[in-house]
Amino acid sequence: MDKTTPIVPLIKTQYALAFVDILKQIDSDIYPSIAKAQLPENILAPGHDYIPQLPLVKLLNIIGEKAGPDRYSQLIWQVCRQVLIPSYIGKMQHAKTLEEALIEFEQLFNQESLHSAVKLRHLAGRHWFIREHRFYNEQLQDFRAHFIVTFMVELVRALTNRQWSPSAIMLTGANAEEIKASLLLENTEFYLNRRVIGLSLSTEELASPVKLKLNWHETPAHIPLKPSLFADSLKQALKPYLGLGRLPIEVAAEILGMPVRTIQRRLKKENASYSNIVENILFNQACEMLSDVNIPISRIASSLGYSDQPHFSRAFKRITGLSPRAYRQQVS
Repeated sequence: MDKTTPIVPLIKTQYALAFVDILKQIDSDIYPSIAKAQLPENILAPGHDYIPQLPLVKLLNIIGEKAGPDRYSQLIWQVCRQVLIPSYIGKMQHAKTLEEALIEFEQLFNQESLHSAVKLRHLAGRHWFIREHRFYNEQLQDFRAHFIVTFMVELVRALTNRQWSPSAIMLTGANAEEIKASLLLENTEFYLNRRVIGLSLSTEELASPVKLKLNWHETPAHIPLKPSLFADSLKQALKPYLGLGRLPIEVAAEILGMPVRTIQRRLKKENASYSNIVENILFNQACEMLSDVNIPISRIASSLGYSDQPHFSRAFKRITGLSPRAYRQQVS
């Protein structure tokens, strides 16, 4: 595992929206659940590359509790098969065998993921397709582990054979019954309370041909810059929440599942501060809104949490040397 300082756990917003979509299938009013999970109120609005991971984990738990075991299994199976897995397979271009496809998936996933990693490993005389945390051993809750195993099993099935089942599965938790039932894994052996989640694969299975539409892949989309420093990852995590004004560090700490002192200590290590990061985000949002002449400056000031327009104008001029009105005239 990586020994560097952990960054804020983030999830790409496009993947989070897939889970908001399945929430819509079981709840006519999604916003109380979004608020309970502490997801950004404006999560459905475009413009944010990442959201914090913890609120999405909470949303998974809410969906699981609302839907019940059978319906939850069906919903995550649906989002894996119809949304998430096709988004990765559509980017594969060269693989001819399952092993080559999983290596290509490993490169795609690990390039995107900030905290988790997947890899093929040979352990105890077996080949394993595993998922692990980059920084520490992770005890996953049942709903989250269920989703991860469903994704991994259905990925292999999509690449090879819809009836495929692994001969063995490693889980970090102590419960395998719901996973076993939902994925029809009657003859699969389970190893519980392990350090990683993993699927066993034979040499013959790894050599099997894959079902890929070669020379077809998704239209290249916007690829967000992957943060490498804690301060950068914190900035990405906070952006979706600051559209309605300032966020106290205590509230940010609760959303991220991280003590205030830990946030402050890691920022200090990188010569950064929470207040400066918030001011930077708000300044960038102010510049973006000022470029739209249809938004009154008074509304911009209030939306960014300033008590009045003069207060906002003074703060903006202190940074740019221009009043908001002069800046707007310059960029429009």
